[in-house]
Amino acid sequence: MYDLVSRLATRLDVAPDRLYTLTIVNKVFINGRMTTKTLRFTLLALTATVVFTSCKGKNDTPSPNPDVPNVKHAERKDIVGKLEQITVYRYNEKGQVVSSSSATYDRQFRPLTDIYSTFKNGKFVPSVDGYYTYDLEGRLVLYKYGEVGFPGLEERYTYSDGLLVSYEEYSEKAGRNTKTVLYTNDKGKRVSSSTTEQIEGSTEKTETYSLFTYKEGKEIETIFSDKARTQKIGMVETIYDDLGRVVQREAQGTEIFGYGGSRKYHEYSEKKYGIFGESLFELNKSYDEKGAVTRSELNQITYTKYNAQGLPIEGIESGREEQNKFTIEYKFFK
Repeated sequence: MYDLVSRLATRLDVAPDRLYTLTIVNKVFINGRMTTKTLRFTLLALTATVVFTSCKGKNDTPSPNPDVPNVKHAERKDIVGKLEQITVYRYNEKGQVVSSSSATYDRQFRPLTDIYSTFKNGKFVPSVDGYYTYDLEGRLVLYKYGEVGFPGLEERYTYSDGLLVSYEEYSEKAGRNTKTVLYTNDKGKRVSSSTTEQIEGSTEKTETYSLFTYKEGKEIETIFSDKARTQKIGMVETIYDDLGRVVQREAQGTEIFGYGGSRKYHEYSEKKYGIFGESLFELNKSYDEKGAVTRSELNQITYTKYNAQGLPIEGIESGREEQNKFTIEYKFFK
């Protein structure tokens, strides 16, 4: 299921000089490869009405009819410091609600929690949740997420001089997989990195090393299999928007596995974002060694109704040959 509002970006998806900003994405790139994090979503949910608990201002009084045609669409500046919670409900082809997603935010519009629930026996049952922790500078330092009632996953971030210098990812399960990425930066840009992935207690370990250059608005990451950075195994070209979010990325090379195996990859993606940082348009493609497309997946969100404040309250999400209706409910700070 394609997620309306995807979770906060990791440093792998954000320009290094924008890591202190709130940026929302769907995919991560590991050693140049695009990987879907199935449990990673800052969520939206679904309902037919919009609840405004308190949002003061001359244009903040809800209209008696929440579906207002030709209303000016709200901008991000209109919701920062006001919007406390977003809930989205999804429906099946029969119009029956099947799941909900809810995300809470602080007054800087940084996500605090996200909960995905399925609708069973007449009530919503939480199945996946996530929690965010920030430092005094407002930067993400910890994100914990996973299935409710089971060991989850953690991401930890460390900064120096306002830039990310290390990223750690590991599972709380026994035999957990650990991943550590160390960065060096110069003048607000990444210069180099080293990545280590290992299953705890195992001798199998994958290490890769990268160098970063910049040309014509692109960040170019060259990936090597050796610390001396002489054995090139991949390249990633990335374009960011003004908020530091990935809008286009192409990755190709050879993925090296800890047990000695490998596989070639060539993947491309592009994205467009909405008011909440949600991905309104996401195209992902894979190619074979001859350049022929082997996979093409397009996910889109189309808003069909807005309220008097210009916020979307209903729409369609499409992808993988399916379309699902959703509705959105809002809660504002008092």
